[in-house]
Formats: sequence, structure tokens, C-alpha cells
Amino acid sequence: MPAEHEVAPCEWNAVSRERLATIMSGPMKSRLLGRQNIMRLGAVVLLLAAVPVLAQSPPTPSIHLFGQSESEKFQARIDAAALALGSTPKYKGLSPKYRMGLTEFVVGNMLFVLLHEISHAAISDMRLPVLGKQEDAADSYAVMRLLSIGTVFTHRVLVEAAKGWFLSDRRDRKEGETLTYYDEHGLDKQRAYQIVCLMVGSDAQKFKDLAEETKLPAERQQTCALDYGNASYAWDLVLKPHLRTPDQPRTNIDVTYGESKGKLAIAGQAMRSMEFLETVAQPTSERLAWPAPLELELQTCGAPDAHWVPKTRKVTICYEMVVDFADLYRAYGAEPATDRKRTTARPRHEKSSALR
Repeated sequence: MPAEHEVAPCEWNAVSRERLATIMSGPMKSRLLGRQNIMRLGAVVLLLAAVPVLAQSPPTPSIHLFGQSESEKFQARIDAAALALGSTPKYKGLSPKYRMGLTEFVVGNMLFVLLHEISHAAISDMRLPVLGKQEDAADSYAVMRLLSIGTVFTHRVLVEAAKGWFLSDRRDRKEGETLTYYDEHGLDKQRAYQIVCLMVGSDAQKFKDLAEETKLPAERQQTCALDYGNASYAWDLVLKPHLRTPDQPRTNIDVTYGESKGKLAIAGQAMRSMEFLETVAQPTSERLAWPAPLELELQTCGAPDAHWVPKTRKVTICYEMVVDFADLYRAYGAEPATDRKRTTARPRHEKSSALR
């Protein structure tokens, strides 16, 4: 891709998050669900399990995934987790602002991963038709679901997920990774731009700044509305027969936090304290009529990974993904400002704020 289309890490800092909030109110070498060594065939985009795009009203408003009240509560737990990082040797030297940016990046991408896998479970369980690649369909559903919820929080999750794909592409190119054109997943930068395009297609004015910051060409911005409309219509159509009615029993979805030791200990503690799995499990159970119980788990796997296994009826997300996202952000994301007084010399790991 031409150099002018590269997204600079500095464009995704706290200023960008504040900018997005204003718009909303007025606004691993692993592969983030990416290559064949990371994903097993069988998982696809977010929140399929949570709330269909134009679904009927939920039995009780309080279970709406990431509604305003739920977003505020979850954000408070994220804030607490970011604060707790300050007491750990690895992160205590970093500024509170930087720790918050890192935490939101990790959580946003982990939510995308989890909901992507839940979507694969729904496609498998409900025998939903998929035209084209299932992984593309999964990504599009995740975006549609979060856009339909429409809070500043859910929009920020999408921004962080897109950022994750851009940074993953940056890392691969720097490390000389060979692109796998035949993989069931799209290329990282394509997946990033798919998120951005669907956001722009939903509201070109609201997400105008995002389109400019990611250098989405003007001619492509004009066609994003069609992509958004097609995705919205398709997901509404296939999910309609599977919406849970008030008289249907709620399917049980268990959550499990496996053991996390050593360098994974912080990841496990953070996910538990945020009630990460519970935040998604309840509305997932409430919204769709699942044919049988299932389980969401965070587990130590030995490598960054995420998968849905129909035989065991488990969606597994690996703690190693938390660490990988954190490392990705620290190496290729925002500048790691510290609490310590800066020296005259520029640290080796500090990046220029100029667009590259």
C-alpha cells in the first residue's frame, strides 16, 4: 500500500479518544483473530449472540449489552483496572494517561475477539447462511452490532479494534512477515478499513474525522453507505427467526476464568476484576434462542489464540492475547509517556508524533 495510506500511531492517542467523544455527543506474533495459526475455523464477528441489529425490545432493558448504564459501569471497572496497573513493576513507571490508553486498547480488542467467536458459535448453532467468507461476515456483524447500540463506549471499542488491525499490519511489515493471501481471514489492514468503512457508512458526518485520520479515500467513503446497508439488512434477516421471545427460557451460558500464572497473572487479574466474560454472557443468553447451553472461558493456552469448538460448546479466549495486545500497543501504539521527568535525549522506544 502507498506510504500515504499508513496510519500513524500518534493519531490514536488520548486526543483522538476525546475527539471521538465530542463527535458522538454532538460523538504476536499473533494476529488478532488473524492468521491460520491463531484462529480455528469456526468463529465470526461480534455480539451475534448479544443483540441483533434491528431486534425486538429486550425482555428487560437492564440487560442491553453496553447500553448507557452498562457502559458506564463497565468503564468504571476498566478505569479501576488501569489504576491497578500502576502498582505493578511492568507498568508503574508509565503515566496514568498512558496506562488508561493501553487498557482501553486491550479491552476493546478483546471484546472484538470474544464477540467474533460468539458470532461463530451462533452461525454454527443456528445454521445461519453465509455468502462469502465466514470471517468477513463475522467482522461485519460485530461492527453492525456495536453501531446499533450506538453509545460512545461501543464506538470507541470499534475504534480500538480498527487500531489493533492497523498496528498488527505495521508490526508484520516491520518484522518481514509474509502475507498469506489464501488465508480464510482478510489481511489485517483490510479488516481495519472494513470497520472504518461500515462506521462511515452508518453516518458519514459523525465519523468524518475518523475517515480522515485513517486516510480512507473520498471515493471509497461514498460507497460505504451501500456496504453498511447491505450488512444491516442481511444480519437482520438471518437473525430474526432466532430472537428469543419473552416466553422462551433463557439458555445458560457459563463463564470460566482459568488459572493464569507468571507473566499472565496480571492479565487474569484484570479480566476477572472487570467481569469481562460476565459483561457479555448475560445479554448473549437473553437475546438469542440458543439450542443448548454454552460456555465462555479465558484460559492459558501457550500462545495467543481464540476459538469456538462445537463439540465442547466452548468459546475460548487465551490470556496470551491480552499480553499480545498490550505488547502491540507498547511497541507500535501511542508514545509511552512516563511519570518520571523526561531527559533531553529521546528514548529509543519513543516515536515521533509526525505522520509516517
